[in-house]
Amino acid sequence: MARSNKAMFRWQRVSAAAQAATTLGLLTVLAACGGEKPASAGTPSDSVVTVPAVPTVTVAAVAPNSYAGTLPCGDCAGVATTVALFADTTFRLREAYEGKGGAPVVSMGRWTHDGATLTLDGLGRTLKFAVTGEDTLTLLDPTGKPMSGSAPVTLVRADSMESLRDTAPYTGTFSYMADAPTFRECGSGQTYTVLMSGAYKTVEKAYTAAKLPAGSGQQVEVTARFKPRPDTMEGPKERDVIELVKYVGPAANPDCR
Repeated sequence: MARSNKAMFRWQRVSAAAQAATTLGLLTVLAACGGEKPASAGTPSDSVVTVPAVPTVTVAAVAPNSYAGTLPCGDCAGVATTVALFADTTFRLREAYEGKGGAPVVSMGRWTHDGATLTLDGLGRTLKFAVTGEDTLTLLDPTGKPMSGSAPVTLVRADSMESLRDTAPYTGTFSYMADAPTFRECGSGQTYTVLMSGAYKTVEKAYTAAKLPAGSGQQVEVTARFKPRPDTMEGPKERDVIELVKYVGPAANPDCR
């Protein structure tokens, strides 16, 4: 037993010495890496690692993205809905009323995001969604409160952006200056370059016949579709251009942005 105690005592001494040596070695390494002077407060050095705060949902997390799902419908099985949110705070919304037939309805407008609620503001219509994380939008009632009932109310972010370039009716202001035709879409208030194809000549002819003052535009209703900006065209590549498919006629929408 005495021999066992002596052995234990020697092991403890060796262990303590090893720990002391390890600690001294660690301090030496830290001193060599960090220098003799500590990093000054408020000015982190390259060797200081800061732990980021828990991220919040930001505009960058919401757009550009597209979200899809089925929303409630008062007189049909549901509204198959897809919304595309663009970085310039515009949106395109496609709605197909299930069981009613007919082509999907496409509209445009502006979106705002206050960190919790996403608001889609179009011509004469506003939709509100709660932003849940970065992947889900949950429809709210017009006052911004949760919807009642058991109908599905969520849109889920798509794996890839769907820009909704369907052919659809649009109202906006057509202008032509220095060989640069433009169309300012009413719901979003954004101006897009017009391609000189499709029904462009018809719209230009109507614009010229109106004999408007120099620099003025004419509000028109058209059937049109958005297209990616050609590589040969100047301007931001992420911004679509618009092709006029059919000229419907002059318009006078007082709610135009």
